[in-house]
Amino acid sequence: MIHFGLFLLLTVTAVQAGDGLSWLNPELRELEERRGDLLAEMDALPSWPLPQAHERAGFHSGFAGKAESLRWVQVDLGAEMDLESVIVVPAVLGGAEAYGFPKRFRVDASNDALFAESVTLLDHSHEDAPSVLAPWHMQVRGVKARFVRFTATKLAPQPGLGSRSMFTLGELLVFSAGRNAALGCVVEAGNAVETLPTWSPRHLVDGTHALGLPVTAGSACTNGWHSAISSTAGAVKWVEVHLAEKQAVDEIRLIPAHPSDYPDRFGFGFPRRFKVEADETVLFDGMSADFTNPGDTPVVFPTPGLQAKTIRVTATSLWERSADFVFALAELQAVHRGQNIALGAQVTSSDDTLTASWQREHLVDGLTSAGTLVSELQWLAALSSRRVLAKEAENLHAAVVLEEAIAQSRAWWLAGGLVTAGILLSVVFMMRLRRVRHEEMESLRQRISRDLHDEIGSHLGSIRLMSELAIRDGGGDESLQEIHRLAGEAAESMRGIIWLVREGDAPKFTHLVEAMRQSAAALLKGCEWTLDAPTEATNSPTASLEFHRQVFLFFREAAHNITRHAGATAVKIEIRWKAKRFHLHIEDNGCGFDADAVTAGNGLANLRHRAGVLGGTLQIDSEPAKGTRITLEAPFP
Repeated sequence: MIHFGLFLLLTVTAVQAGDGLSWLNPELRELEERRGDLLAEMDALPSWPLPQAHERAGFHSGFAGKAESLRWVQVDLGAEMDLESVIVVPAVLGGAEAYGFPKRFRVDASNDALFAESVTLLDHSHEDAPSVLAPWHMQVRGVKARFVRFTATKLAPQPGLGSRSMFTLGELLVFSAGRNAALGCVVEAGNAVETLPTWSPRHLVDGTHALGLPVTAGSACTNGWHSAISSTAGAVKWVEVHLAEKQAVDEIRLIPAHPSDYPDRFGFGFPRRFKVEADETVLFDGMSADFTNPGDTPVVFPTPGLQAKTIRVTATSLWERSADFVFALAELQAVHRGQNIALGAQVTSSDDTLTASWQREHLVDGLTSAGTLVSELQWLAALSSRRVLAKEAENLHAAVVLEEAIAQSRAWWLAGGLVTAGILLSVVFMMRLRRVRHEEMESLRQRISRDLHDEIGSHLGSIRLMSELAIRDGGGDESLQEIHRLAGEAAESMRGIIWLVREGDAPKFTHLVEAMRQSAAALLKGCEWTLDAPTEATNSPTASLEFHRQVFLFFREAAHNITRHAGATAVKIEIRWKAKRFHLHIEDNGCGFDADAVTAGNGLANLRHRAGVLGGTLQIDSEPAKGTRITLEAPFP
């Protein structure tokens, strides 16, 4: 049996460890290979960025009473354009998951503002979308359109208020000729919520979203350019980028700094008020109002049709660092047809703070403190691919688990063919051994009970009878009366012990109550007593024989104390069990005693000992001439 058990253990361990599962299920091998390929593809893609919660969260639709309601928002590009890609970025309000992203949706393009005729770019209206903070990329080359519409066909429940539904978007980007043509365009919605500064239709195309800077991590990194430190916010600081020649510039991008020695200071050094010029032409004038700090989001200024050689950013209200003020940027990009033509250009400035990480040339080196800047379109598309692959990997994992279960089932059947006979023999042997032992224990229990009753019980009965006869003949000798009393108590105790032995391993509490009732009748003679307890045997719980023994002996000890010391004429006994707790309450109208002067002679030490063995609590309330109340609370297994 020992060798068979060892063989069975080794067989089961091998099956659970998955040893050889592939040869039992060839589909499992194919799935595992595909999953490995997926993970390798994901490793080549950018990692998930840390979510960047912004004051301008994005677009928020109007509310609806049910999820299956239509809500839409559309962007007017101003003219028909050759579309390259459309990207949707979910909104976030803290945390790592998307906030209010619709369950199902559709994206269409049209030259008609009413979308009487349109081209569907993406239809995700047949299954629920995951609520993950990842972009949705649609490559749509060959489509010409002026309007792009996002339609939610199944809304998301409003967080914290499931009776209403809605949807939100962080940003909608439409790339044409290498740039985001939707930036700053007109946004229309059938039903929208505007609660500034967080939600507004305008925020759908303001260039701000929760994914941060388009960078790939690597060993190469720099902080960018840093002005000299000023003691006042109003000092004027400027920096210029000189292109090699006058060139077409589609957009200018300011990349905020985020040095590693200031990990909690997003948008480090970004000015509160500034202007952007190209060859002395003002492209953006933010001198009259504070600019919201962009955090880790590029600040983009569309400049279609611009021809320029020098690009200048002048700050007139600096960023507060720590009791001083600075102007800093990680990168200044001039983009034409999706390419940064400012890389490696000459940089001049009003003044500088120069360190290993802060240099003028670092403003145009294509690096940030987090890594290398890449094309925003390619980066967002790669993150969208990562979302798709992650979903596929999740589905593959579920399929692998299923196929592993099939293979393990086959392995179990194979192992079962080898060990079933041995298991059956073992079960039969163990059952027979258990039955024999049970029969032996039952026979021994009955034999002990019978012997106690026939031998010791009869002898105690004879002693009591003879002492009773002697008392009658001798006229009340105290020794004989004590012998008679003790013999009676011993006989009663013997009956209780015989009951405990006969009851088996786990008697019902109703049996215990009946034994206590019989014992009370014998021990409390001369007293008016009542015993209140549940009587339904069908719902009665059971407990171990040891539990019953300790409770029974506790009760007898308490009854003895009442008979011998209390001088009571009435005793009330209450027994309850509920929620795995056994409750015994004994109350008499006897002489009582001073609880502060209790000694071992009162018999209370035994009660405390048995309560401790039961793992319960004992409460004794008594005062002279006011009786005694004993309460036992004990958990039963």
